[in-house]
Amino acid sequence: MKKSLLLFVLTLAGLGAYAQVDTIKWGLEDSRTEWKNDAGALPHLSGFFQANAPVNYPDGAKGWWHLLDIRHSNAVNLFAMQFAGGFYDQKLYFRKTANSASTPWSQVVLTRDGKTGLMTDNPRALFDVGLSSTNNTDVITSVLARLPEWNDNGIGNCLAVRSGNTQPTDVKSFSLEHYFGQYLNSSINFYRGSDAGDGFMTFATSAGTERMRITYWGNVGIGTTTPQSKLAVAGTITAQKVKVTATGWPDFVFADDYQLPSLSAVEQYIRTHRHLPEVPAADEVEKNGQDLGEMNKKLLQKVEELTLYVIELQKQVNALQEKVNK
Repeated sequence: MKKSLLLFVLTLAGLGAYAQVDTIKWGLEDSRTEWKNDAGALPHLSGFFQANAPVNYPDGAKGWWHLLDIRHSNAVNLFAMQFAGGFYDQKLYFRKTANSASTPWSQVVLTRDGKTGLMTDNPRALFDVGLSSTNNTDVITSVLARLPEWNDNGIGNCLAVRSGNTQPTDVKSFSLEHYFGQYLNSSINFYRGSDAGDGFMTFATSAGTERMRITYWGNVGIGTTTPQSKLAVAGTITAQKVKVTATGWPDFVFADDYQLPSLSAVEQYIRTHRHLPEVPAADEVEKNGQDLGEMNKKLLQKVEELTLYVIELQKQVNALQEKVNK
């Protein structure tokens, strides 16, 4: 027992002495960091690296950079997983080289103060996407988000949010798009105008064909891009019920002081103008359309006037009948 205990103590002492003499150190000034200005250069070894003249790093890289390089056990190939970042900002980049030393880098999402930024190191909202804008084309430039749709056929149906341009005027700024596979199905589009108050919206189906528009002044157009009223429809409207509110209903015809035109005066007007008094002519309706509420009032006025004419004629018939009976 004593011999075993002594052997154990001597073994520990020997290990301690060896550890003190042979402490493992490597890298620049024992920092465990090596030089690698070319992120894809030999040797293909895992490790921690630094660069001051970066090549094959993320676009625009210059000055001092960090590189974490994780390699495959086969040192001949180029397969690697790499993380990189500059010394003087909070941006972080990632790539897998996939047997190509020039594989493009992707910026990693950053979080600051509970806010998440994509392609920006200064997020201004809970989720903020930073993009470089273009100013000369009416083309949606970037997919900001993609939500896959559950389906059985596996063709990639999805709902996508896209960003567009800020210049020139009347071009798409954002779109909410539904895709059937790779084909655009329907979308809601947001356009900017010439200033902050001129934006408008469109709704599209069938490969992006516009079906409805809401202008910046609140007019709605269905089948037309230039609505001149609160609701403009280029086509047929089918409804079970239409309610038109109006004032000035023509019951004034039955007032005691109403001057009912004589039938002879009405006849003369018709011969001259070829339409009833106070009723628009055919060419006017064809040119300007008709106000349904106003037209209903005019038609009811003529029906009420016609009723008074019939009552007056009935009185004349009754008077003649009395003379005949005598």
